[in-house]
Amino acid sequence: MLAHEWAPTKSPKGEGFRMSETSRLHRLPLWLFWSLVTIVLWGSWGLVSKVASDGVDAYMNQLLFTVGIAPLLVFVSWKVRRGVASEKREGRNRGIFWAFLTGILGGVGNMAYFQAMVKGGKASVVTPVTALFPMVTVLLALVFLEERLGRLQWVGLGLAFVAIYLLNA
Repeated sequence: MLAHEWAPTKSPKGEGFRMSETSRLHRLPLWLFWSLVTIVLWGSWGLVSKVASDGVDAYMNQLLFTVGIAPLLVFVSWKVRRGVASEKREGRNRGIFWAFLTGILGGVGNMAYFQAMVKGGKASVVTPVTALFPMVTVLLALVFLEERLGRLQWVGLGLAFVAIYLLNA
């Protein structure tokens, strides 16, 4: 612990100092905070998607999902416009292409997910199975980005395949 992580608050028993709640939150890496927010939001999204699939087909679900994103576009557009003026990155056009392709792949993936729900898939099975999509990312990264995995990471990848089997048993 660093000295600046200790807050000058008395402990309930009156002995010395204790770490404040604010200081504990500052120790949480920002990437982990946003990852946890993502888990909560996507977890809620899975449940809401199943409820929606009882009333609309996969294509209407995707259409309404896209419309639901529209309010976020105002905020994102504002952030992008602010950043464009100060950021002239090399490879920007290539990045724009790949970001556009990401949207297409994500949208088609959403439609497949919604279709799985409409066709009777249980949210408690479809969502965890489709949440194993990082396995595809890992395999593609191995082939196209020449990334490497350690022994333990290979075990984790194997366990993910086992999870698919167990969730469908």
